[in-house]
Amino acid sequence: MLVHIAKAEGSVSPTVVIDGTEFTGEPEDVLFFLRNIHKNHIENQDLQITKYAIIRPSNHPMYDLNYMFFQQIPGEPCTFDYKGSCGHSILASIKVAMHWGWIPKATPGLRVRVYIENVNDSLVCEVDQASRDDIECTAHFISNPPLKLGATLPTGQVSDMLKTSFGEVEVSIIAAGNPYVFVESSVLNINNEFDLFQAEEELFFKLQEIRKEAINLLGWNQDSIFPKIALLDCFDQESISIRAISVPSWHPTLALTGAACLGVAASIKGTIVSKITKKLDDYNCLKIRTKNGNTGVNSATTGEGLEDYLLYSSISDKKVQLICPINIGTEEEVLWKHSQEQKMILA
Repeated sequence: MLVHIAKAEGSVSPTVVIDGTEFTGEPEDVLFFLRNIHKNHIENQDLQITKYAIIRPSNHPMYDLNYMFFQQIPGEPCTFDYKGSCGHSILASIKVAMHWGWIPKATPGLRVRVYIENVNDSLVCEVDQASRDDIECTAHFISNPPLKLGATLPTGQVSDMLKTSFGEVEVSIIAAGNPYVFVESSVLNINNEFDLFQAEEELFFKLQEIRKEAINLLGWNQDSIFPKIALLDCFDQESISIRAISVPSWHPTLALTGAACLGVAASIKGTIVSKITKKLDDYNCLKIRTKNGNTGVNSATTGEGLEDYLLYSSISDKKVQLICPINIGTEEEVLWKHSQEQKMILA
């Protein structure tokens, strides 16, 4: 069985990409195999991997790859959340699929279409530049069929007030791919980019408390890694500065799904993000500044009302590279195949 590690620049973690051509079951059916890879091949390395992906060539004429994402949750025993997705992980998986010869080698203009099984979503990777070692690309999250903007608001509101130990905080919660909570930085007394990017524990714990209150509002499991949360503001007239939390610490940049949610939130009249982006000279294509890199997002919609539709969100300037293969032992492959055969028999 083929297993390879790859990483998209700006991701909080590399991704372990696994050949899923023999996998035909539900996400739960593969968890034992992921735990085994983590225990025998990842746990004692310094890569700090928390992302795993199962991929296979797609049988659907609209797609090149099928993809299933698993986020490792910190702590013991080793557990995984598979209710969300990860754009950086998808790009890493595409690079591995090219390496395995499943899809054409990267050339400028090549488009790779991925079906995301976890969330019934789609992503198109468009190659901008390519070299022997890496690719630079734009990721397009496609809404198919088009989604009403109101459907991206889990609470049905463009903003919500959350009670915390340090006062009420206004947030906008957006779910476009993965759900995100957006908070204006001035609410937490962060009034410049330097303070936003350099703040550590105190700000981190405040954001975590806000996130937990958002989970309570949504009625979700407190152990979930969703929704994610980000603090942002406009400190000049050209870009948005943003700081996000991932699992289990600050995100080095911003998740692709976070950028997609940001673009959608900016498109909906009345959200915190929309009010902030109105300060920009050009808010149609958002320039995003993070502590460790910059990107851009453009969300195409039919308007800015809740009855308008989201068509797609495009995130630019992403780079992906291979890291190394993992050699899975014979015993592990036998266990994998036996488990799949048993599933087929029981079915």
